[in-house]
Amino acid sequence: MTLTVHDIRNGIRGGVGRFKRETTAAFTKEELAAIADALDVHPRHRSSNEATRAAIRAAVGVADTPEAAATGSLSKPELRAVADALGVDPVEGDEPEPLY
Repeated sequence: MTLTVHDIRNGIRGGVGRFKRETTAAFTKEELAAIADALDVHPRHRSSNEATRAAIRAAVGVADTPEAAATGSLSKPELRAVADALGVDPVEGDEPEPLY
C-alpha cells in the first residue's frame, strides 16, 4: 500500500495539534491556520482560505511567492512538501484514536 492523501492530511493534522479525521476531507479554516502558524506564515497572507493555501505553498517552496501560488486545494505532492517542512512522517492507515 502507499500513502494516501488522507494519510498525509491526517499526519499534518496530528503534527500541528489538530484532530485526525476518519474520512477524507480538505483542511478546515482552523486547520489551515494551525499549519500556517507552524510554518510562520505572516498573518497578512491569511485573509481567506485561498490566501492561506497560497501562503503555505510559498512557505514550503512549492511557489516563489504567495501572489504567484495557486489557491485551490493542496495536491498530494504539495501535501508531501508541507509534511516535510513540518517534519511530519505520515503513516499508512493513519486513523484517529477511538474516543471511547
